[in-house]
Amino acid sequence: MSKRFITAASYGTIGSFIVILFCALGLSTILRFTSATEESISMAPMIISFAALFIGGVIAGTKMQEKGLIIGVVTGVSYCVLVLLIQFLGYNHTGWAGKFLYYGENIIASTIGGIIGVNFFSRSYKK
Repeated sequence: MSKRFITAASYGTIGSFIVILFCALGLSTILRFTSATEESISMAPMIISFAALFIGGVIAGTKMQEKGLIIGVVTGVSYCVLVLLIQFLGYNHTGWAGKFLYYGENIIASTIGGIIGVNFFSRSYKK
């Protein structure tokens, strides 16, 4: 892998984490200052995760400017591996078997973002 490839995947993964952090702050503010409950916004974390990985894929694809499918998959996999490591090392949570579909959907969202980032937002458009 080239340095440019690793840099693009890192930008995408970090971008995804930043989006997740801002959305988590927004959700916690909503839960704190309104009458909303965790049950009423139960789908929000999953939708936010998909959107964040899509945005991370777009960032990585735009940075790489080629191989959108591959850079999207690498960005999604690196995000999922980091989340699994945080859950395992930080919270001693080992229940991974039920979340493979969830992580697969996250990788697909990141892959679609990488394809869109390369095809629509890259600076060098070849005719």
